[in-house]
Amino acid sequence: MPIVKHDCVIEDVWRPLQGRDLTEICASESLLMTVSEWRDWGLAAASRFERVGIALSPDEAVEEIQEALPNLELVTLQFPRFNDGRAFSQARLLRERLGFDGEIRATGHIIRDLFLFLQRSGFDAVAVADPRDLTAWLAARRRYTGYYQPALDADAEASESPMTSGRGAGRLEAVAHASNGDSMAALWAY
Repeated sequence: MPIVKHDCVIEDVWRPLQGRDLTEICASESLLMTVSEWRDWGLAAASRFERVGIALSPDEAVEEIQEALPNLELVTLQFPRFNDGRAFSQARLLRERLGFDGEIRATGHIIRDLFLFLQRSGFDAVAVADPRDLTAWLAARRRYTGYYQPALDADAEASESPMTSGRGAGRLEAVAHASNGDSMAALWAY
């Protein structure tokens, strides 16, 4: 499966452990483990292999791998369905709260319209299921040029929101005023 990373297409060199014996795997292989495999083999894998990564499922807390992070080069986060956004929160927590500076890769059912949001929440790479979509994925990075809120990408500067400038500013003030005890009619008047 091709990987889109930093505006480039790269080959996926990471191989899942999937029940294989660690002693039968070449030490130069990039090894991807589940959280339960890390619990069983983590320190042995970290000392034996040059590159180790963990695949974190959406129902696993990032704190479960906190102690492993210094030994990891990759954390993959899964999107099991297009409407399941828990991986966005996991990526943000890995970057902001736990200080992980390795690669965070999105896998699973990912819509390319969300590519920019993936990067802004801390993802470095996306596993693209259909190689015919690579051109569209690369173009998705440049689709939007302005932002309304801060994020984790260093390049982004917040754009001026229509709600805080011009006619929108008055509307925002009316909503704030109405929510501070005025009538609900004023709230809907904006």
